[in-house]
Amino acid sequence: GFDEIAIDVATHYAAEDADVTLQLHQSMWPSLKENDGLRFIYEKIEIPTSIVLQKMERNGVLIDVNKLNVQSRELGVKMDSLQENAYVTAGQPFNLNSPKQLGELLFDKMIKKTPSGAPSTSEEVLEKLAEDFPLPKIILDYRGMSKLKTTYTDKLPRMVNPETGRVHTNYAQAVAVTGRLASNDPNLQNIPIRSEEGRRIREAFIASPGNKIISADYSQIELRIMAHLS
Repeated sequence: GFDEIAIDVATHYAAEDADVTLQLHQSMWPSLKENDGLRFIYEKIEIPTSIVLQKMERNGVLIDVNKLNVQSRELGVKMDSLQENAYVTAGQPFNLNSPKQLGELLFDKMIKKTPSGAPSTSEEVLEKLAEDFPLPKIILDYRGMSKLKTTYTDKLPRMVNPETGRVHTNYAQAVAVTGRLASNDPNLQNIPIRSEEGRRIREAFIASPGNKIISADYSQIELRIMAHLS
């Protein structure tokens, strides 16, 4: 039946993963065990850390879905307002999400100066143009709101596990060459903080009843380590 097939498939892939893991061990362990420094990092830091990360992933993060839904609607209203403002400023309607239409509008009709190569509507270019023209600033604000809405206020509620009521990210400890953690699906290490709207999204990350969220951070840790080592 279907259950037996599912078990066979799961067993097959588990065996494949185990085989690959064994091959990696046989290839890397001889070099690792001969290096006291690497062996210390592996046995005393990386392995214990993996256990902590597994607990963090399993526990997940509690978010206020209702608050995110309210913020999503408010962002949508602000985006509509910015879009209307962009139409008035440009003197015509256009697709704010189309780099081609925006480039033609900016460089052919408003600025009337074609840059060398294909007209760019990158954030860097728009920030420079915003010093002299109003439309680029509106586009930048619109893009910022759109990113918050699609990446966070719309997406995070859909990623809540129905069984736990929490968002469960994946923490990768061996991806970044600097040794920092990487978070994905979703990336919970990249929640906005620079804009007012971005900071409001952080308010949706809440503690369960009887608990508190505590924030702690090293101050200038890289610079202090450099000073110590030198």
